[in-house]
Amino acid sequence: MINEKVEIEVYGRKLNIEIEGLTQLEIHSMAQELTEKMEKIAHESEIVDSSKLAILTALETLAEMSRIRAQNEAYRNAQERVLDQLILQLENSLASER
Repeated sequence: MINEKVEIEVYGRKLNIEIEGLTQLEIHSMAQELTEKMEKIAHESEIVDSSKLAILTALETLAEMSRIRAQNEAYRNAQERVLDQLILQLENSLASER
């Protein structure tokens, strides 16, 4: 994948950015999603300072990512417990056949 600068618009501001490993379409999609989040937060909070709005949006996005990471970790731990139980059952079954 070739990285090149992409012109995007976020919350009315144009930027030229390059993000390694993402296509232009993915970058534009993320810019649109960010704009939508900023608009939602601006409406809910009535913040007009775009810098403060960007910081609040970033913090809310990081909080969301943290919750998702915690959910994934809990799910992964549950899967490991199930696998450990299955392995134990399989070992017990094999041992009883001997």
